[in-house]
Amino acid sequence: MTPDATTPDAAPVTAAPVTAAAVTAAAAGAAGAPASVDSRELARHVGAAFLAEPPLLVTPELVGRFATMTGADHWMHVDQERARASPLGRATVQGLLTLALGAELEKRALAVRASDAVFHGFDRVRFPAPMFVGDPLGLRVEILAAEELDGAVRVRLRHTFSSLGPRPVCVSEQAVRYVHRPAGADR
Repeated sequence: MTPDATTPDAAPVTAAPVTAAAVTAAAAGAAGAPASVDSRELARHVGAAFLAEPPLLVTPELVGRFATMTGADHWMHVDQERARASPLGRATVQGLLTLALGAELEKRALAVRASDAVFHGFDRVRFPAPMFVGDPLGLRVEILAAEELDGAVRVRLRHTFSSLGPRPVCVSEQAVRYVHRPAGADR
């Protein structure tokens, strides 16, 4: 594991490879229920990790649509034949697409019950290993910190994206502010 895949004062982040059973479940459209946590309880879950099930299959069509929409159309992403002759031997997924898919995958891992969520940004993003087109993409969401504010909680999350290899394909840290539901609101 490269030092870039860690936080400054933490041990290296590892990723469990996506399993064959998870790939089969994803292909069949099976969906697991995400863990549900009230925003007022997030501080009690610091250190907890949640897995997205099933993983998401990153198809050539998805990569192509992203390339068209963003202009991230380098041959290494969209030309399967040319990519086979490259040192990596396969087409790779755009890093920003991998990162963007975290929103969908996080919904499969963790549902925070709050009246609103405000994304504050990424503190750190690294791509320690390539993500290949046609492979499944998994996500582990870890709650790193939670700070209570007036009527809200600011949370720092780590997203560790995994695929078929032993190393994560992306590791990011982000800050999100969850606004608490009014007292007595349906949970």
